[in-house]
Amino acid sequence: MTFFAAVEHRFLPITDDGIETEPFLKAAAQVIPFFDVLGSTAFMPVKSDINGNISKLTKKHKENPEAYRTLQMIVDSEIAAQTTKSSGSATDALLWLKRALEFIQVFLEEVLGGQQDLTKAAGAAYEASLKRYHGWMVSGIFSLAMKAVPYRKDFIKALGPDATEDVVLKDMDEFLSTFGATVKRIATFYKEKGVDSDATV
Repeated sequence: MTFFAAVEHRFLPITDDGIETEPFLKAAAQVIPFFDVLGSTAFMPVKSDINGNISKLTKKHKENPEAYRTLQMIVDSEIAAQTTKSSGSATDALLWLKRALEFIQVFLEEVLGGQQDLTKAAGAAYEASLKRYHGWMVSGIFSLAMKAVPYRKDFIKALGPDATEDVVLKDMDEFLSTFGATVKRIATFYKEKGVDSDATV
């Protein structure tokens, strides 16, 4: 069984109602071990950041599960309250979580596209997702992490110890279909609402 086939909580197909908060957060939490495959020590800051943002969103959802049933409802409520830019806002937490998930999305797309050099795949993913929001110090940490990614054959083996590369890539592609659609939906929503940000850390 591959890493993707073993995932218990999957990203759900997109509906007109929006992205349901609880299933999304459970699915996002199960993506975190993916960074252990890339290099557990090197990507510790990313894992920590994802965990922190999931915790913030979980706390917000628990305040009123019905009112915050979807991610869109959470952000809309903070737009109405004019708290999207407040310290620790759920809107900001989801924004950074979305960017980290975009990194994984683009990285997997690179792998599925046949990129053999995973350092280049990680570089392309970073360029497309997080780089523009990182100052020189954080960029430096990420540069080191990207140099620590495994060889493609070792990466594939780690994702499916008893599976062929074809099976790993098939499961990866299936996972990416709903995962990628979810990430893109969040990105589109943030642009429509004008709550995206160019601020760096």
